[in-house]
Amino acid sequence: MPLSVAAVPDAAARLDPGNDQARRWLEEELSSAAYREHTDPLQRLLDAVDRALDNLLSVDPSTAGALPSAAAGVVTALVVGLLLYSLRHVRRESRVGQAPETVLGGERLTAGAFRERAMAALREGRCAAAVIDAMRAIAQRAAERTLLDDAPSLTAHEVAQRLAQPFPAQADGLRWAADLFDEVAYGRRDASPVEAETILALDSEVAASRPAPRRTKADAQTLPTPGGSR
Repeated sequence: MPLSVAAVPDAAARLDPGNDQARRWLEEELSSAAYREHTDPLQRLLDAVDRALDNLLSVDPSTAGALPSAAAGVVTALVVGLLLYSLRHVRRESRVGQAPETVLGGERLTAGAFRERAMAALREGRCAAAVIDAMRAIAQRAAERTLLDDAPSLTAHEVAQRLAQPFPAQADGLRWAADLFDEVAYGRRDASPVEAETILALDSEVAASRPAPRRTKADAQTLPTPGGSR
């Protein structure tokens, strides 16, 4: 359970953690794999904070500038608590605004399974999850119809762009769905029930539509030109 800032002073008053315990808390948090995934600048910052905390905790209590043991315990708990809170905040914020990933992610479900999960999420009021799985159902269904051979490597906007040609009547809806997917999957906002229902309806509409024939370069060259001979 995350260590909240508000709980730190009370915890310090009751536990008065020693230097070894406080350092152990910090080392356990910094040893998490999630922090090893951060970029080098962040890791350097963590190392610097670790060194600063080490200097604070290693002060000889007999020196004139040393804090009383009770105050040192409170300061130690506050520093550790604030650091843990800040690190978790940074780790959470780093996921927001990240570059769009593939719409299917790492899951390999059928289009029907994605749609069923989206409908279940909508019934439970989890509209954001419904939007994400509905868009995945659209992409996976197109892949199953051999309209998207490289679906696992495509973003939501790439899926919408690829499907605009075989489904021109749904092109605007697909672009809207891609925008909504990115806002929900990578932004801060939730989706509404109407939005979730709309993207599920779009999935049904695309599934029921017959794709337009693929145009080739040869087709483009044989098209009659305005005013040309018949």
